[in-house]
Amino acid sequence: MADGDYIASVDIGSSKVVVLIADRLDDGLLEVVGHAKGVSEGVIRGEIVDVDALVSVIKTVANKAGKSCNSEFDSVIVNISDPNLRVFNLTPNKHVDSDLVKKSDVEALMRTAEAQRFKETEQRISSITHHYILDKDSDTEQGVVVKRPIGEQADMLEASVHIVVAAKQRVKNIERSLGLCGFQAQKLVINSMASSEPYLTPAQKDDGVCLVDVGAGVVDLSVFKQGRIFYSTAIQVGAEQVTWDIANAFNTPFAEAERLKLEHGQAQVKTLERDMLIDFRQNDDAADYCLSHESLIEVIEESYKALLLSIKKKIQEEDKNLYRSIKGFVFVGGGVKIEGYADLAFDCLKKRVRVGHVNREVIRLNPNSVSSNENLLAPEYACALGLLLFNDEELGYKEEQLVNKGGIKSAFKNLMSSF
Repeated sequence: MADGDYIASVDIGSSKVVVLIADRLDDGLLEVVGHAKGVSEGVIRGEIVDVDALVSVIKTVANKAGKSCNSEFDSVIVNISDPNLRVFNLTPNKHVDSDLVKKSDVEALMRTAEAQRFKETEQRISSITHHYILDKDSDTEQGVVVKRPIGEQADMLEASVHIVVAAKQRVKNIERSLGLCGFQAQKLVINSMASSEPYLTPAQKDDGVCLVDVGAGVVDLSVFKQGRIFYSTAIQVGAEQVTWDIANAFNTPFAEAERLKLEHGQAQVKTLERDMLIDFRQNDDAADYCLSHESLIEVIEESYKALLLSIKKKIQEEDKNLYRSIKGFVFVGGGVKIEGYADLAFDCLKKRVRVGHVNREVIRLNPNSVSSNENLLAPEYACALGLLLFNDEELGYKEEQLVNKGGIKSAFKNLMSSF
């Protein structure tokens, strides 16, 4: 495949920056051919607070990704996480001037939807058209539901539209960071919407499911019903909070608390077979200390419970009926990689729960380009993988022009030559 057909995603997280490069095969399957990641700098709880620090990381990671597969890429799809994210579900309608729906009718309908007033500090990220309804009856609220109305016969046309807006400053910081790297953003996608692509099937989206991406500093979630997205939001707390709770409970440095979590952590005390003593060190103290395994897990369990209940509360605050309509939860992200997470989530949420598994019918790894010790299909790569898969046409996505479109091949060549 020509270099220009490669797709690149940039996942800017609180703990890591990931760049993936993929090739679209003849059968439509995406194959990851290059990758790199680095420790994130200048990002706190999903917000860019130091552009220069982040730019340095992105440049380094992008350079490594390109060299990993000797490839260049034309487009960058990047994520955004915003706790002030707002979602509008609109149903504009209009009379069809002739017997058949024309392109001008659809465009007029979209202009009506996009005339929604936003705050001066906000910017529209995407407009997603769920479906169109032909000749909806005002009494029964029923009509003919179609995906593509142009050419259909109707007197009235209605659309179900989902509009997402985020803080202008967050968008500008992302644009500026990429621009200083010489890159252009082709699409800007909210985390949980991207993460849903490799993990949710059409059947799950029809049934009613909430996709939750638990990152280091932010939890992003989207609720899908009847095959379409109904609600999206972000919570400015993530798996790092569990580490901080361990650090505070045992007066230990953050790095030591993270080690305790990764080496000895599990989500529930009741699954612990037997207690034991664990060596650890405290702040500014060279002495050796021990803590019980059970007491460590108690702290972890309570911290994860608080995180899970905040997810439930956030959805219920939006709409209690929306929470009741959710049939189950799918969790992804690095924050769910702890033994017993799904069982704890079930106990807290009282819904079906599973940790997501990538749909290998839509994306795979090139064994010749991606080393076997890199598990790029693990939950922490959900967003980066989903950005590659994000399909405008299937979702009815109408992207906002973040920057002038065009490939980034020449910019990437300049970046490569600067190393």
